[in-house]
Amino acid sequence: MAEQLDRERVAKFVVARRGALGLTQEQLAERAGVTVKTVYNLESGGRWPQARTRGAIEGALRWRPGDLVRIAEGQEPTPVEPAEPDMDAVRHELRELESYFADLRADPGERRRMALTFLRALFGETGGRPPRDGG
Repeated sequence: MAEQLDRERVAKFVVARRGALGLTQEQLAERAGVTVKTVYNLESGGRWPQARTRGAIEGALRWRPGDLVRIAEGQEPTPVEPAEPDMDAVRHELRELESYFADLRADPGERRRMALTFLRALFGETGGRPPRDGG
């Protein structure tokens, strides 16, 4: 089956979609839980990924399952629009975070340092303080 598929067409669509989402190959690989080499191979028209890997890449690109095969067969992908957030849940989570950070502001010790280290790692900051906006 993979021999009849237009891998070059798939490669162009994947590169274009990744660019539209503002992702690097590394970021796409991380989101999909695959190696960068897998993304590179797909984008270069090289090896055709296994079904599980295709599904992970489709999900990371916000396409429906089976879209890579559909593209390879000459059809168009079907982007999945992100769901509208549940604003009540969002407000609840923000109140929880506000309470948690208030506790951390009052804690000058190890707990605060660990939280800051975790947040910097999570957001990719290597140090320095973010600018304060009057608060």
